Amino acid sequence: MKLDKLFQSLLLTSAIALLLGTPAKGEKVGEDVRETNNNIPQLSEIELPATSAMMLVQTPTNSPAQGDIIQVTGVQAKPTDKGVEVILQTPVGEQLQITNRSEGNNFIADISNAQLRLPSGDAFTFRSQKPVEAITEITVTNLDANTIRVTVTGEAGLPTVELFDSDEGLIFGLTPAATAMQPEPEQPTTETPSAEADEPIELVVTGEQDGYRVPNTSTVTRTDTPLRDIPQSIQIIPQEVLRDQRANITSALLNAPSVRNTAPSNFDALRLRVRGFVSTPTLNGFKESNVRVSNVGSDLTGIERIEILQGPNSILFGASSPGGTVNFVTKQPLRDPFYFIEATVGSFNFYRGEVDLSGPLDESKKVLYRLNASYRDQEFFTDFSKTTNLVIAPSLSFELGKNTNLTIEGIYKTLDQDNYNLGLPVVGTILTNPNGKIPRTRITNEGDLDVTTGMIAYRLEHKFSESWSLSNAFR
Repeated sequence: MKLDKLFQSLLLTSAIALLLGTPAKGEKVGEDVRETNNNIPQLSEIELPATSAMMLVQTPTNSPAQGDIIQVTGVQAKPTDKGVEVILQTPVGEQLQITNRSEGNNFIADISNAQLRLPSGDAFTFRSQKPVEAITEITVTNLDANTIRVTVTGEAGLPTVELFDSDEGLIFGLTPAATAMQPEPEQPTTETPSAEADEPIELVVTGEQDGYRVPNTSTVTRTDTPLRDIPQSIQIIPQEVLRDQRANITSALLNAPSVRNTAPSNFDALRLRVRGFVSTPTLNGFKESNVRVSNVGSDLTGIERIEILQGPNSILFGASSPGGTVNFVTKQPLRDPFYFIEATVGSFNFYRGEVDLSGPLDESKKVLYRLNASYRDQEFFTDFSKTTNLVIAPSLSFELGKNTNLTIEGIYKTLDQDNYNLGLPVVGTILTNPNGKIPRTRITNEGDLDVTTGMIAYRLEHKFSESWSLSNAFR
């Protein structure tokens, strides 16, 4: 269609030139008309216009001319009795076209035929942080080439906005949500100055640590030093891990590398190995004299955390293995009341109950108590195997002075094991037996264990200053 119009235009131009006697381009006066016709280009010789050239001459119909843009040469925010006024300074404020909406606590107004420009022609942005109470921010900026956006953010809710025209320009009257909802208080006729109003207010914020990270400990190194400053391998398994994992000794020690309880699964006695060496555990820094009758139960009743010191540094606790030592720290009385009761039922007739009670015994909270107790009755997959275990661990704390504290604690434990499994012989399990294969549930020994242990200890602490203290313990 474009080629047809171009061809018609060429023919019409040549015809007008012949009638008026005006030579066309490439034509000489007085020559034969045939020569002129020969100078008319063929269709194949016509160079077609590019499509991009047609786009360059098109002008969008919805884009205003440069002269229609209203320039806002300044913005001001003035506090008022009701809130604040935002003034867009322009001599033709009544010609501004405004479209507003709200999003949450934000009032948004778009002015589609204006720009923020200083008298010098430079664009600018206006922003006011907390101009008045209950309004967080006011922002006026150029959204695009011909649009100004006004954004007002309320603190408690959407502010109320009124529009006014004045000689200064367009005015946004902003009233915060709190001011709009509440009536204005009556002003007292007389004011009495108060000295308390000028006094500073002290705010005390308390928080509780909720995590598995332990920044420091004083039991392992005997000094109150952050762990990051100690050039030793120390692992702390805190109460949060023991509680969330519902752990016993065997599962709790899996959180520390190179530390395991190698006792059989139905064995309540401890057989600890640290870095491959047999290690005797300690309780609050005191070595357990007999592992089989240890005051530490397999279900960690009354244990607050487990501290592991690896390597030859375990000599700090006396004669010990070069692999390291495992120290169990008992739970201490609390100043605030705390009550915990739990009951557990499982397979193989497993029944267990536990209580953990703590709090003050007097109003001044100078005498504190804590009682941990548990009872477990359990059978196993092996024949005639059964274990009963009772642990009672009370403790009392006395504040003898401002910097002096005395703690008395004890442990009572009874352990009764019937036909605990010591393993099966190789003949009848791995090797053939003329009498047949031995079942896995068979008990081939008659081992029983009936142990009652008790412990009482005290710890006396006195602080001379922030840097010096004295601690004496006996068990």
